[in-house]
Amino acid sequence: MPSVIAVPEMLAAAAAGVDGIGSAVSAAGTAAAGPTAHVLAAAGDEVSAAAAALFRAYAHDCQAVLNQAEAFHSEFTQALAAAGAAYAQAEAANTAAMAGALDTLGAPVQALLGLGNTGPGGAVTTPTSTVMLSGNPVTALIMGGTGYPTFPAPVLAALDSAYIQPIFGPNNPVAQYTPEQWWPFIGHLSLDQSIAQGVTLLNNGINTELQNGHDVVVFGYSQSAAVATNEIRALMALPPGQQPDPSRLAFMMIGNINNPNGGILERYTGLYIPFMDVSFDGATPPNSPYQTYIYTGQYDGYAHNPQYPLNILSDINAFMGIRLVHNAYPVTAADVANAVPLPTSPGYTGNTHYYMFLTQDLPLLQPLRDIPFIGPPLANLIQPDLRVLVDLGYGYGYADVPTPASLFAPVNPFTVISHLATGAVQGPQAALVDIGVLPQSSLPDTYPYVPSANPGLVFNFGQSSVTELSLLSGALGSIARLIPPVI
Repeated sequence: MPSVIAVPEMLAAAAAGVDGIGSAVSAAGTAAAGPTAHVLAAAGDEVSAAAAALFRAYAHDCQAVLNQAEAFHSEFTQALAAAGAAYAQAEAANTAAMAGALDTLGAPVQALLGLGNTGPGGAVTTPTSTVMLSGNPVTALIMGGTGYPTFPAPVLAALDSAYIQPIFGPNNPVAQYTPEQWWPFIGHLSLDQSIAQGVTLLNNGINTELQNGHDVVVFGYSQSAAVATNEIRALMALPPGQQPDPSRLAFMMIGNINNPNGGILERYTGLYIPFMDVSFDGATPPNSPYQTYIYTGQYDGYAHNPQYPLNILSDINAFMGIRLVHNAYPVTAADVANAVPLPTSPGYTGNTHYYMFLTQDLPLLQPLRDIPFIGPPLANLIQPDLRVLVDLGYGYGYADVPTPASLFAPVNPFTVISHLATGAVQGPQAALVDIGVLPQSSLPDTYPYVPSANPGLVFNFGQSSVTELSLLSGALGSIARLIPPVI
């Protein structure tokens, strides 16, 4: 029978959401009562005594506000529940009467379209790392990043030990030369020209190793991740008989600017900057036949770009993340092992595995943290609630779905209010730890003080490959390509 969505379900969900807010407020009040209301002076001086008195006054005011919020929440939840019950009684008769008619009218249409009564299925699966190469000696072709045509030997060894060996085992790490230029910042090649030349050089390197009887793991970072992306596309475009055996070739990327859900070249796909010759050419193919591992740093402005750019806080945070996150990926096996696997879409059977390194400190607050003495506690005071506001710029969809930028986030107000209430308590608590009033064990250990790969701040209505901004960026890119590049 076709489903009839009745309003009581929405009212019930709203009541549950409001009830969750009340629970969060109540829990926040309870958690805050002890650590903040009973603050003792760190020392016997006037400054410590004044600081302790300030936090006790803040705590008493906070408790009063939270008590009022709990009372309001209780009344509001009861009103929602009563409204849902009243509506349900009136709707029940209509729903029953409509059901038979809908079955009668809907059956022929369902039969015509070949539709059954089952809804969409599929489970979100998280791939695990599995060695898929054939067993031949393995060569790791490790490319550099912008400004680094090759990495020095110590960096090669660190990347190999941290990323490649834990998955593919012992190998021979080789520095694969690629131009890694980006005019006008570095070198005389535009980004498009540098990537194109890099693809040719990488392809030659892969073929040489395969012909020598070696399996190959390609490692790309930043610009060279785009080189690897374009090489995958080129290999997939070959006739089946000419494609390398997937059991002999694999790819690994960090800071991938073509990341399907977050890479800046996918967020604004179709855009073209003529005076710099930069093409926003979309996502790394999630349907690649080759085992691929993509690691992304949270708030990396190139690889984890905001989905909703109208959120200015997210934009500034991502911009600062280019220096603080994109240029600071982990280089130890222990840190890489802590990467969070990202969910893929239900039914996804591809060969790409997606991971995220969570970022504790917001890049946006780094200038404040750099202020001696007072900077860290002030940053931690505001960071939990600020993290919620920054995270509203992201959609948190499936990692394998190419997702361009969009204008408006479908905000989940219940979750947002709950997290803001929690953050209002966690901030002062973390600041008190920083100034030595509370022990380190008192640091909060939940979101929003602690980062999350998906805090549930927005509703997930699916991920569209076409948005108003992708249409705009594509149209602007088509026009911009009429302008000859400067170089």
